Amino acid sequence: MAANEHKNLTDINRHNPKGFESAINNTVCSKSIGTSATGTDGNLIWQDKSLMGVSNYKMQGYTAAATSNYQYGSLISDNLSPFLISIDAGNTAVSSITIVPSRFSAVGLGCVVPENATVTSIKGWASSTGSVDFTIAICKITPVAGASAAVATTVIKEITKTGLGSLDELISVDETTFAAAIDAEISAGDIIFPMIRQVVESGDEIQFNLTIRTTTF
Repeated sequence: MAANEHKNLTDINRHNPKGFESAINNTVCSKSIGTSATGTDGNLIWQDKSLMGVSNYKMQGYTAAATSNYQYGSLISDNLSPFLISIDAGNTAVSSITIVPSRFSAVGLGCVVPENATVTSIKGWASSTGSVDFTIAICKITPVAGASAAVATTVIKEITKTGLGSLDELISVDETTFAAAIDAEISAGDIIFPMIRQVVESGDEIQFNLTIRTTTF
C-alpha cells in the first residue's frame, strides 16, 4: 500500500490541488488569513498573481517651464535633482530619444530595478498651472556594462492629461493597461524614470506624484 501513498505516485497519477480546475488563470495557490492564535487555520485560496512579489517605485517631480520636447531630470551637480525636470531630451517621441551613460547617475533618472518585473499599475496625481494637454512618460533604459554609446529610451506608458489651470486642482492618474504586453516588462538592472512634455508648448509648471507598481516574473 505504501506505493499508493500520494508522495510515491508518479507525476501522471497525482491530482491537481483542490479548486485548480475552477481557478482563474494567472493565480497561485495560497492560504487565507485565519483567526486562530497559532495562525494555521486559514483556507486554501487561489490568489491573483499580480499581488505576489509586488514592488512599488515612487516617481515624483515637476517642470518649471514645460516644453513640447520631452524633458528629464536635472543634473545632481545643480542641487536640483531629483525633483526638477529640466533637461531637454531633444524630441517629442520617446523612441527617438537616447541618453549617454554619463547621465545615468548624474541626473534624477529614477530607480534601478533589481529584478525582472512587469509594471501592473501607475497610480497618483498631477497638476498644471496651464489648461493644455501634457504627457508624462514613464520610460526605461537598459545600460550596457563597459559601453559608452548613448542608450535608447523605451516607453513603458505615456499618460496624457489636460491641465486644470492651478497646481491646487489635482488630476487623477490611474493606469492599468499598456499598448503592448512587452511595454510593461522590465529587466533586472533597467533604470525606470519619468519624462514630461506639453502637447502644445505654453511653458506651464507641471507637478506629479506617482507610484509605479511591479510584480516579479
